[in-house]
Amino acid sequence: MSADLLSVLQQINQNGLKGMKLCDLCFGTVATAEPVTIILEGTMQPIPTAAIVLCDSVQARQVVCTDSNGDTVTVPLSTALTVGERVIMLRCSQGQQFLVLSRA
Repeated sequence: MSADLLSVLQQINQNGLKGMKLCDLCFGTVATAEPVTIILEGTMQPIPTAAIVLCDSVQARQVVCTDSNGDTVTVPLSTALTVGERVIMLRCSQGQQFLVLSRA
């Protein structure tokens, strides 16, 4: 009997987690660059800037190096998002936050 109860509880837990949609992969298009605004694909709804979290790969990053002559050189590692770019995102917390993983 306890094995049946455990099985039922596990099934209820799994159904509850599926209903919560903890994370979901989605796509969007950058509408504005400063501040970043993204239009969610399929809904055409803009994502509020406060709900967008950018990974390092989609932020402007640069490194200052010294060349063999002793001069300092700035080397860009990645560029910031620009208007019109498609991005791959992870929708988290039931759509309360969107983690921008990379360009599509």
